[in-house]
Amino acid sequence: MNVDHEPFMRRCLELATVARDRGDTPVGSVVVLDDAIIGEGVEALPTGPSITGHAETLACQAALDATGRRDLAGSILYTTAEPCFMCAYAIRQLRIGIVVYGIDTPIIGAVTSAHPILTDPVLDRWRPAPTVIGGVLREECERLMAR
Repeated sequence: MNVDHEPFMRRCLELATVARDRGDTPVGSVVVLDDAIIGEGVEALPTGPSITGHAETLACQAALDATGRRDLAGSILYTTAEPCFMCAYAIRQLRIGIVVYGIDTPIIGAVTSAHPILTDPVLDRWRPAPTVIGGVLREECERLMAR
């Protein structure tokens, strides 16, 4: 599979800008299936009504709603920041095949922290780990997060 990740990451940056402009953490996420965006998420924390209002979970729910599916097998999740532990659970539960992100979040990140549950092979007995590609448009994501 030869996918150009940049256009989808640029859409994530646009969504992250929306979050930042309304006072939330600047994270944006999209779910892509067959080269089309099927779900988008704009971070809704800290101003949103739900603690689960992370861009990734919102994008996944939008994708499920749009497709009527119970999982997202075969899809790619893009996000400006490395998914956290909560989002990693959802990603694995939904069988997302590839995760692409911009910046590392080593304290609570599910790839680069001391608890890499997104990629931990022990959990493959439950759900397989996705392929993870980090650092896509890293500098742009870092600049947005720093504002």
